[in-house]
Amino acid sequence: MFGLHSNAEIGYLTNMGENLFQTILQCSGGSAGGGGKGRDALVKAMIDRFLDGLPAPFVLMDLYVKAAEKTPMVVVCL
Repeated sequence: MFGLHSNAEIGYLTNMGENLFQTILQCSGGSAGGGGKGRDALVKAMIDRFLDGLPAPFVLMDLYVKAAEKTPMVVVCL
């Protein structure tokens, strides 16, 4: 990653992010028939707990203005 051209680094970071989220989706799995409702309820409760702990939504344009340097990492994050 070090020493890459800015465009190459953006591509690298974007691919790494896509791979991360693809892996998360693959790990989520699904219920395999009978008896899955208890597990589903547990997962739903955990999701609700996480959603309750999230901060207020942010405005992307405010973040863009605050990011003084548009380094490849900042561009990918935005």
